[in-house]
Amino acid sequence: MSNNKSKIFPFIIVIIILLIVIYLFANIEQSVVNCKKRTTNDLGIVVAESLETSLEGRKISSLNLTKTIVLPDKYLNDDKYLDYIEYTIKKSYAYLGKNKVKVSKMSDRIIVNVLVNKNETIILNNIDFDSTDGLTIKINSNTKSSDVVTLKVSDSYTQGELITYMKNNGYSCG
Repeated sequence: MSNNKSKIFPFIIVIIILLIVIYLFANIEQSVVNCKKRTTNDLGIVVAESLETSLEGRKISSLNLTKTIVLPDKYLNDDKYLDYIEYTIKKSYAYLGKNKVKVSKMSDRIIVNVLVNKNETIILNNIDFDSTDGLTIKINSNTKSSDVVTLKVSDSYTQGELITYMKNNGYSCG
């Protein structure tokens, strides 16, 4: 009888160790979720966002956003509109610091790259344009606004929850 008990005890220990190893691998898994959104407004201005979100376990570990604003030909006669948009974008992302944001001006577009990996927040889908008195850009910086999508490094999401959240806000994810 004691011989039978001595065979069960190591078996139980092996099962417990296997369960712990499986649990650790499941929670240490790092996955990447890529989401995109492209909109064209009434003025013909295209705003394309591409977001790469890295997850470690159930938390966002980094966010890499590329935002491209393409102006139609009627706003490209001189650089004043591109310069204005570039300046406004730089001011709106100043809270992140210069080493987190790179703004590039091309002949017909502004490209913004934002990479955050500390406890920082980025706002998506927050740019709008108006042409009442020339071209004006409106950037919604209110993180509590229902008109924008906000993500923060350290927010708690599973991969499925994040994809659902982004799809519910008009993004396509893969």
